[in-house]
This record gives sequence, C-alpha cells and structure tokens, in this order.
Amino acid sequence: MECITEKWNSPSLGGEAVIRIYGNSGTPVLFFNTLCDASDADGQFLSSIAYQIENDYNIVFTLESPDYKLIFDTEQDPRKRLVEYLHLESFVIDELIPRILKKTGKPFIISAGVGAGGYLVTNMLLRHPSKFNKCIAIGGIYDMRPHFDGSVDEDYYYNNPIEYLPHLSDEFYLDDIRKTDIRIATYPGDDHYEEAEALSDYFDHRNVPHQFDVCHEGLSTDLETQKKLFSNHIP
Repeated sequence: MECITEKWNSPSLGGEAVIRIYGNSGTPVLFFNTLCDASDADGQFLSSIAYQIENDYNIVFTLESPDYKLIFDTEQDPRKRLVEYLHLESFVIDELIPRILKKTGKPFIISAGVGAGGYLVTNMLLRHPSKFNKCIAIGGIYDMRPHFDGSVDEDYYYNNPIEYLPHLSDEFYLDDIRKTDIRIATYPGDDHYEEAEALSDYFDHRNVPHQFDVCHEGLSTDLETQKKLFSNHIP
C-alpha cells in the first residue's frame, strides 16, 4: 500500500520524527503495529481497510521514528524502557496528535494498536483520556510487569493498565474515559487473551462502557484474524 513520508525536527524528541501517511483525507487513525518497523510492514496490515483509505473515509498515520521496539526489548534495562515509553507518550500527546488534527482539520481521532501497539493505545488512553475519541486494541499486551522484569515502583505501576485500572476512583477522570468509544478485541489463541478478559472486567467494574469482541472465525493465521478485527472496528 502506498504512503507518503513526513519528516521534521521534533522539539519533543530533540531529534528527527518520521511518520508514514496512508490516504488523503477522512477521520484520522493513529496506528501502532505490533512493533515499529522502518521497512514499512504497516501496509500489509492496513490493506484490510483499503476501501476506507481509498475512498477518503480514513487517513492513517504510523510511526517510523521514534522506533518503539526498545520499549519491549527485554534485553534492555527496564528503567531505560520505561523512560523510552514516557518519551514516546510525550511526543504523541504533545506534538503528534495536535499535528494530525491540524493537518486533517478533524475534531475526532482514533487510536488503534495490535499486540504491543495495543498496550500503547490503551495506556495512553487511560493516562490521557481527553485526547482520544475512539480506541481499538487488538491482541494487546495489558500486563507489562513481565516486560519490565517484575520491577515495582510508582512509575511502573502507573504504566501497567492491568494494575492501576481496577483502582481508579476519581469520577471526573473516569467520566473522561467513559466518553471514549473503547474496543477491546481478541481471539482464541491470543497469547494475551486472559489479560484482555481481565481488562474488560475492570472496565465493567469501573462502569466504563466498551466493546469486548472475541473473534471465533478460526482464520488461518493470527495476522488474518487481527486484520479482520481491525477492519470490523474502524467504521
């Protein structure tokens, strides 16, 4: 799938930012694939919504740089990975989203993520609920404790949705989350199925409306199932 690339010197990053843009207009989708991939593997996944992109229903933005693989690289120091996540979040919230909204002229933004990307969109939504109108997480990682080597302190806690979501009690803050159209999608065979189920339960306990979608179609590969779920929930 064809895309254009935009580059600029990012104040948030103190270096170059690179995004890929699929489509010309429509409701913007900020999409995080399983892992950031400079070889542009996004196109294969986004082929599942080719109709929406080609007919200007959606315009999709993906990241080439900063590269978020480091966040999930368990060979790296967990503190370094957490700092990398916080840098990424700051860039997305403070710089990328305003840039996307200005470019598209739309007051509505969808965040979507698969696998590791499911963690990114879920955690950013819970930490910055006023920034997103719709959130789609597919086969997401929601318990980051194993990826942070079991590290425990306040910083890790507040970046691990499966831990802090059950204890959110500020109704003003929860009301912001409730305004978002939240979709949690999974399938039998998903390595993080139980985490997705637990996340849905916690949303229920906090009276947060959401859709919990389990695909039982038995498609040939995880990728095909994920693409099916993605295309189901984008409209």
